[in-house]
Amino acid sequence: MKSVFKIHESIVNDYKSYVSSFIQIKNDEIREIVESDIELGKLWPEALLRFNPSFEKGESVKSLVDTNVLDPELENVFTGYNLYKHQVDALRLGTENKDFIVTSGTGSGKSLTFIGTIFDNLFKSGTAGKPGIKAIIVYPMNALINSQTKELDGYKDNYKKATGKDFPIKYAQYTGQEKQEKREEIREELPDIILTNYMMLELILTRIHEKGIRESIYSSLQYLVFDELHTYRGRQGSDVALLIRRIKAKSQKKITCIGTSATMVSGGTLKDQREKVAEVATSLFGSKFTSQQIVNESLSRSFGTGGKIPTKNDLIECIQKEINTQVSESELNKSPLAIWLENRIALKEKEGVLVRNKPISFSEISATLSEESGSDKNKCKNQLSALLEWINVVNENAKTPYLPFKLHQFISQTGSVYITLDYEKITLEAGAYTSDDGEKTPLFPIVFSRVSGQEYICVLKDKESNRLMPREFRERADDNEDLTAGYIIPDIDVWEPMTDLENLPDAWVKRDRQGQLNVIKKYKDRIPDYISYDKNGNYSSGKEYENEGWFMPVKLLFDPSSGTEYDAKTGEGTKLTKLGSEGRSTSTTISTFTILKHLGENGYAYGDQKVLSFTDNRQDASLQAGHFNDFMRVVHIRSGIFKALENNDSHILDHSTLSQEMFKVLNLDQADYAASPTEFPGPQRENEEALKHYLTY
Repeated sequence: MKSVFKIHESIVNDYKSYVSSFIQIKNDEIREIVESDIELGKLWPEALLRFNPSFEKGESVKSLVDTNVLDPELENVFTGYNLYKHQVDALRLGTENKDFIVTSGTGSGKSLTFIGTIFDNLFKSGTAGKPGIKAIIVYPMNALINSQTKELDGYKDNYKKATGKDFPIKYAQYTGQEKQEKREEIREELPDIILTNYMMLELILTRIHEKGIRESIYSSLQYLVFDELHTYRGRQGSDVALLIRRIKAKSQKKITCIGTSATMVSGGTLKDQREKVAEVATSLFGSKFTSQQIVNESLSRSFGTGGKIPTKNDLIECIQKEINTQVSESELNKSPLAIWLENRIALKEKEGVLVRNKPISFSEISATLSEESGSDKNKCKNQLSALLEWINVVNENAKTPYLPFKLHQFISQTGSVYITLDYEKITLEAGAYTSDDGEKTPLFPIVFSRVSGQEYICVLKDKESNRLMPREFRERADDNEDLTAGYIIPDIDVWEPMTDLENLPDAWVKRDRQGQLNVIKKYKDRIPDYISYDKNGNYSSGKEYENEGWFMPVKLLFDPSSGTEYDAKTGEGTKLTKLGSEGRSTSTTISTFTILKHLGENGYAYGDQKVLSFTDNRQDASLQAGHFNDFMRVVHIRSGIFKALENNDSHILDHSTLSQEMFKVLNLDQADYAASPTEFPGPQRENEEALKHYLTY
């Protein structure tokens, strides 16, 4: 298998190639700067590595049962579970009916803390399985609800295997996904636990046909859990806070409030962080939280050296020696380079406690190793890459993973190019001004003709002050009579008024009695208008300033740089483009496609070729799925056209030959396209003809 870093590089290069294919820039100076900035990663910064350290081990479920913290039945649910310290700390709070918040990283078992707390109460109180909703678990996304339901199914299976009895605790998900019959069943049975989202919980409290669930919540509810607490902020956070207060105001029982989250705050001391989380939890749940009710993750080292950093000589020796990624786990455990990586990069001590370090780029890690070992930076980079591959190989079979890591790649939309009107400054970084020797010069966004690549400067022309002001591409000036939204074409040679009138659309011009060509009144303001200007935006219709070009108003109906005529209904984005014209759906489709392609090409099993995507609603998910399916169909058909052309001796296809040639090269089985595959010649021909008609269409 290829190195994960090589695969990542291939994915980013593919995406970069796709976006760059839209960039057509006529001006050499602008093109060189744009290409240089793209190469330097201005739009796609270097990926960050985030290490997932080991969590400090706590007591086993059996131990907590033996000390009467947990009900004995939980040993049958969490069979053979050894818990982390933060899980034990949270369970101790939960079983004492205290509110708590768990803040820890991915894969740290946060959900077990509230599931264990709820199960413990249901078993101890003897109310398990009796009608009545005792716990509501709220998730920000239905995908998380589906995942948690599967986890609960696993606990149910554990219990049945251990005891031979049916699991007494009833649970159900109640979202917009379930069919009406299933919802009616839930309303009738009133399970112990409901998994839902906050919007559905709002509807439960207001809709008439959820009256039974609502009354059960007010009479029986004891636990209110919000997973991914950090997602509830701003207006949404206010909505959730009021929703919780409505439930608590009508509840007949004391409600224990529980929240889980990844990191909610950063900076300050650990005590400050806990106090800040407690403050947020108090605001959200309407119950007083103290710092003692905030449970942070407890980390431990993977490599058993007590945090001792290897010496410089140890590092040098390790860097000089080639790494064999097939060497055993015990050798990895002793590697000075692995020990250095964990203690200098992945972890740090803060107030005597181990905490995660911030995500860091691979280049920064290599530079740090180079500085501390005195070794060549490229050699350090290669050794670190080999070390991480070694860790991956060992982790495939290790009982406890060693320092697993994630690559975080941020990809931004390509945005705009910005210039000063004298072209002294050309940059991809947005800003109102550029400052040189204390003098502020305005920056103007530019767009490019999709046909010719000619740059157009986006301006607002203020007729009262004779000043040009920067304008965003989509910005208009409809409500201000003194402002005209438009473009400056800074190339005086794209238009020659004496001769180029003949290039205008026929409907724009007419000849007078002397045979002279004139623009009709309706379109006089739509042709290029001479303008001179300085770098500060002062302008004139005469040759008063050093820079000159042509002004054209929005909407652009004619592109003088290419001679292209546009319909009045055509959007500006169809004629002109910013640096890139990729949309969000297209970007997601392209990145998904290239990830799957490179995983397949580099030896990953079919079942491991996956992309997990999170979206906040079903409409967005449906749109993205449709976009991806359309993309794949288009790619399939285009590849068929390409191959058909390649196989055709004349390299020419027309409507009479296109479908037949594509049909041959696609070489599909009938089962791939026919609703009723058949071996009889007549119906088989009908199926084939139907596909050919479709391909032509």
